[in-house]
Amino acid sequence: MYLSKANQANFCAVYEDMQKQFPYMEIKAKETFLTLRRQTQYHIWLVKKHTANTICTVGYMLVWLDTQNRVAWLEYIAVLRPYHNRGLGGQMLRLLKEKYPGFKGCFLELEKPSKKDQNSQRRIAFYTRKGAFALNVLYFCPQPTKPSVEMDLYFLPFKTGIHQLPDHAVLGAIRQAYRTLHTGMPQAQRMLRYIKPLLKREAF
Repeated sequence: MYLSKANQANFCAVYEDMQKQFPYMEIKAKETFLTLRRQTQYHIWLVKKHTANTICTVGYMLVWLDTQNRVAWLEYIAVLRPYHNRGLGGQMLRLLKEKYPGFKGCFLELEKPSKKDQNSQRRIAFYTRKGAFALNVLYFCPQPTKPSVEMDLYFLPFKTGIHQLPDHAVLGAIRQAYRTLHTGMPQAQRMLRYIKPLLKREAF
């Protein structure tokens, strides 16, 4: 498998699939994605795979690069439905690490686990198996159709030896994401005031 950058025409197909695979309240307007792609380090990757004598798209990832803090934010990752349950998600994360070797890792905004929603538990289990760890921060993710929703923030290291992040680094990365990735979201700047560490711990 390999990554190929999506152009505007490719993204139309990606956006159509996103509407099927993600809750509508979590999806930005198409114009917002295109603006981010033009004005910032926002990358829309198609995941390609050789199948028989053809090359097909099996998934996609939408990633914003925080070049100031050398971290990425994995906003969306999805395997196209015909290719579900083939272990492609883990392979896609490996491709992401290889694509950005100079970055520390990527942030993941995950829904809080719920006994009523087994998918939320499966997502967390998947990312933790791949090496992601929870960040001890009270975090709110701005939403396009409502002010914000409380989520769990995780970090997936791209380098060995990273097992935690100091609070100041986490908060600095969140502020940068709010200024760039989440700019224009309803009440985003007001909600930024409520984001804080849950526990005081020593920074390494």
